[in-house]
Amino acid sequence: MDNVKAFATFQQIGEEVYRTNTFIQFGTSSQSLGAAVMLNPGSAHLKGEAKLKLIQTGAHTDEVALDKTMKQLVKFMKRTHAKLQGRLYIYNLFYVKNTIGKEAIALFESLKSTGNYPTITRPSLSEVQRHPWILIGWGVERGKNSSYYELEKKKWLDLIEMSQIPYFGILSKENEYYHPNPKGPSSNARLEQLIQAYKDEIEPLLIGRK
Repeated sequence: MDNVKAFATFQQIGEEVYRTNTFIQFGTSSQSLGAAVMLNPGSAHLKGEAKLKLIQTGAHTDEVALDKTMKQLVKFMKRTHAKLQGRLYIYNLFYVKNTIGKEAIALFESLKSTGNYPTITRPSLSEVQRHPWILIGWGVERGKNSSYYELEKKKWLDLIEMSQIPYFGILSKENEYYHPNPKGPSSNARLEQLIQAYKDEIEPLLIGRK
């Protein structure tokens, strides 16, 4: 994808890898174009020598290969923004890498309950308020004994409400936010849903601010 890159910080703590400070860069500007709050880091990984540096030092920040979800978000941005100069920031409910939702939640619960999850804080209120809008897409997965996971969702929703930043997402019947890039052919349908939701719910608010 021309003129589009992704960057992140990786940490190796014990046997697990954590990915934080993730954003998709369009052009050269550092201005926020928006933010997405997802479940946890998926398959995006460091390239070449950068991966070796992570193994050697335990932490490394560098360019990462765009995973499927990032590519879906790029498609969304290109369809909803006439001018793309800036960054789409990606936050997560938790930051331990795992590509399977239920396994990721179980791992997070285990790490939290045993005191082995590192101290990674949510962004401050002032940081959230830098973004023109927020997409919620942490998925509809529910695991057994997922109290820490449910608490993170509540704290994020409280933070977003407090920020008074416009937010949107595609809600399930159970009032959970669907992931923006489901597996299989439904990913195209979800993309169209997100684009329509943005145009209906977010664009009028942004125009009203000008």
